[in-house]
Formats: sequence, C-alpha cells, structure tokens
Amino acid sequence: MGFFKNILKKIIRVSRPIFSMEANELNFKIDSDFFYTHTLENFDVKTRHDPYTLDAFTLKTSNFYVEHIKVDEDTTWQGQSLSLYEDFLKEQLKLKKLEVLENNEYEHYVFKVYKVDDEFLLHLIYIWEVNKDVFILDFDTSLFKTLISGLDKNYIYKFNNQKRLNIDFDCSLVKLNAFKSYFNSGM
Repeated sequence: MGFFKNILKKIIRVSRPIFSMEANELNFKIDSDFFYTHTLENFDVKTRHDPYTLDAFTLKTSNFYVEHIKVDEDTTWQGQSLSLYEDFLKEQLKLKKLEVLENNEYEHYVFKVYKVDDEFLLHLIYIWEVNKDVFILDFDTSLFKTLISGLDKNYIYKFNNQKRLNIDFDCSLVKLNAFKSYFNSGM
C-alpha cells in the first residue's frame, strides 16, 4: 500500500500547476519537490473578461504587476505570447526603446531584464503552461531574484546599482484583446 501512496504523491506533485493564486498567496513551482509561496499584502485583483479566456485576472501590488491569462483550448495566439506582451508594453508605456540586457530560460520560466529608453531597468518574469500565460513586471526585483535563484543556484544578479522603472501600471492584454486581436478562435 505504501508503494502506491508514494507513486500517487509523486503524480500529484508533478501535475500541480507552475503558477497559482490561492487566497492571498502566489505559488510558484520551482521543481516537483519545491514550491515557493509569496504571501500578498495590500493588493488589488481585477478579473478580466474576454470570449476566448477561461480565467484571466490582473494583480497589482506596490512591488509588482501580474497578468494571468488562461485561454480556451480552441484559442490561438496571433504570434508568440511573450513577443506580443513586449509589444503591448512598448505601446502602453509609450517607450522609444526596450533593449533586452538579460534573457534566462528555465523549463516553464523566462526571466528578462530590459533597459527602457536607455535609462531604467524593467524586470519581467514570464511563466507558461498549456493554455496559460503569466506575465509579471517586478518593480523592486525581489520576486525576480528569489525565483531565478531557486531555479539556478549559480545565478548572479548584476544590476544592483542601476535605476529601476517603477510605474503605476494597470493595463491588460485581455482587456485590449477585442481591439488588438492578440488571440482569437483557432477554428
């Protein structure tokens, strides 16, 4: 009986989502045995609606901004979702230049550091799963550093003395989808 229990536990651990939000906690799957939990304080969540999404919301704190998009299985992105989000950021923030300084990929995570208009740094964490995309703009870098260090023990953050972009961002890719067609029916 113990053998089957262990197998069942392993299957459950492996099948847990990479990213989830429960009550006031964000959960990040680092590997099948380790999850990082970030407790939220003073946050604002907005449910976002679109005919092609099953679950979409934005979450805003003073330190970071999250857009979570889970699309219907018949929905198709009109390009690579991360590239579309980068274009969305440039347009919404009216940026002249968004230069990638660092790009690190680990299984379901992408960590990018951008130089914005040759002046500020912007940190983006992109998490992808089947039919689910999560974009996190980390303004104070604490979530960025914690997650990337959990995935790569040898990672060294080298941007400590540079100015970071800290904005009151409240735009949604899902909200603008009806006008911009970031994703629609694949049929």
